Amino acid sequence: MSVEADSEGSPADPGAALVRDLPPVARPGGRSLALCEVGDPTGRPVVYFHGTGSSRLEAALYDEAARARGVRMLCWDRPGAGGSPAQPGRTMRDVVDDTRAVLDALGTGRVGVVGLSGGGSHVLVLAASAPDLVRHAVVVNAGPPAEPDVLALLPSSVSGPMRLARSRPRLFRGLAGLTQRRGTDVLGRVAEAVRRRGLDPTDAEVLERPEVRRVLEAAAEEGARQPGAWTDEALVVWGAPWGVGLDAFAVPLDVFVGTEDPFRRYGESLTRAGAQLHVFPGGHVSGCVPAVLDHVVSVAARG
Repeated sequence: MSVEADSEGSPADPGAALVRDLPPVARPGGRSLALCEVGDPTGRPVVYFHGTGSSRLEAALYDEAARARGVRMLCWDRPGAGGSPAQPGRTMRDVVDDTRAVLDALGTGRVGVVGLSGGGSHVLVLAASAPDLVRHAVVVNAGPPAEPDVLALLPSSVSGPMRLARSRPRLFRGLAGLTQRRGTDVLGRVAEAVRRRGLDPTDAEVLERPEVRRVLEAAAEEGARQPGAWTDEALVVWGAPWGVGLDAFAVPLDVFVGTEDPFRRYGESLTRAGAQLHVFPGGHVSGCVPAVLDHVVSVAARG
């Protein structure tokens, strides 16, 4: 759980969300998926896909909105993150089989799906190829594939690392190991300072909100339990083609983008495939505010 609970099961901090861990879902090869829920435990199921380098605890951001909307929001650590063992050779399309396994285990039927950043990348794969599992898809500042036409849309701050992941994965892994380092040692503090200097001002303001900072820090700490979690998934997302067409989607798709997010132009380009666009102020994590969180949940619960 992301926060301690009192004897009656309420959060010890009334401003914090309570993440309820569920039994892990078994997968082939002896691995499993660490699963949790937030929101209304009897509500309509919606699946949330956390950002790359994060974990299932990120879903706590949506607890209040999910409760208000009568939504049971489910989330699991993707392979290699948090409590889910790594899956050697994982590809983007493997998210379809993992999603099917979770939905079968829970007996939910088709669901709405939501994903932030790298989680949004996985939602795009589901929206394009799994209408038997998904009824409505929502992405927030979704990470794009590292294809030439996409890279041409993006600023060099993100297109450069994406190109490197595709063309020189070993070099990418080495550099990412430095830039994504976490911890209280000197290198960890330097990496954190560099990351914060690059933040959009609205992102920085949002991250100063205690309820947001607490959840994202706990989610990142859990996500980093397995060394190299961010880098390993970044190479899954950017290191190879996704194996699905993204010029049309099999289910309704809503795309939320921040005005200053580096992936904004890619999100806008998805309107050509029929996506509905929603724009909010700020950058990559500026959607972690009540109005946007509630809007996302309300859209995902449609249908």
